Amino acid sequence: MPKSFELINVGKFEDIKDKQYILPDSKKVLEGKVFLNELMDLTGSEISLNSFAPGQYFPFDHKHKKNEELFIILKGEGEFEIDGKKMDIKEGSIIKVNPNEVRNICNTSKDTNMLYIVIQTIENSMNSKKPTEDGISVVERTKW
Repeated sequence: MPKSFELINVGKFEDIKDKQYILPDSKKVLEGKVFLNELMDLTGSEISLNSFAPGQYFPFDHKHKKNEELFIILKGEGEFEIDGKKMDIKEGSIIKVNPNEVRNICNTSKDTNMLYIVIQTIENSMNSKKPTEDGISVVERTKW
């Protein structure tokens, strides 16, 4: 029987800076990156936890075939570039990028790591625009 849930602990978010991900095709090392789909066997989205040191940026501009990306900036400040247009970002900024748009992100801070989450999902894969439509209320109630 398949597991009904996964629970992991990646440690303190600020320690993501010490993690590395090696791209399978090019063997390029991405500093400060953890992909949750590999740790949790995600099947509907790709989620990465990211920490960029001051001055760090994604090592190459990129786009996607099918996946839109949602960048959620949790700490720090920087610039985000979409198709050559740069915009300032900071804690609380959320950027949605369609698959075909060329993108990159850079930490422009002189002394603070930028912490952010990226969520990738297949564009137009949601069954509804209503955020609660997929939820089902149950009679049982958790007692805290």
